[in-house]
Amino acid sequence: MTRRSYALGIAAVEMVIVLPLVLLLLTPVAEIGRAFIQYSRLSHRVQVGARFVADNAYKGSTGVPSLTPAVRQQALNLVLYGKSVSSGQDPLAVPELTADDLFIEVSSSGLVTLSADYTYRPMIAGVLPLFGFGDDLDISALKLRPRTVMRAL
Repeated sequence: MTRRSYALGIAAVEMVIVLPLVLLLLTPVAEIGRAFIQYSRLSHRVQVGARFVADNAYKGSTGVPSLTPAVRQQALNLVLYGKSVSSGQDPLAVPELTADDLFIEVSSSGLVTLSADYTYRPMIAGVLPLFGFGDDLDISALKLRPRTVMRAL
């Protein structure tokens, strides 16, 4: 056995020992990063939808803001698909987000509230182990709840 083939064999054994540990450490980091990205994307879309409703809530000369079905549907499309008119075939902002997860309210005092109640869907596992440093984290029960309140213009 040559010195080179011996060194390659040692490197392969080291990789077999270290690779599971590295994956065990990187998987939770990737999962938490993905949850943060989804929350950020959803929060931005909720802000855009609330701004759209705030811009379009005052119609007519009554001085009282109201939410028409057309404005409501356009705001829902903005949050779900990123554009006010959608065929329903466009990609969603967040996987499996539905209109039932979104709540829009316009108060008589002129405040527009748009919020989302979305259950995060993990990519790998529903539980992140903490290896004895506390209870395991159940990320399948993680709720993303961005909320935006704006005054109707």
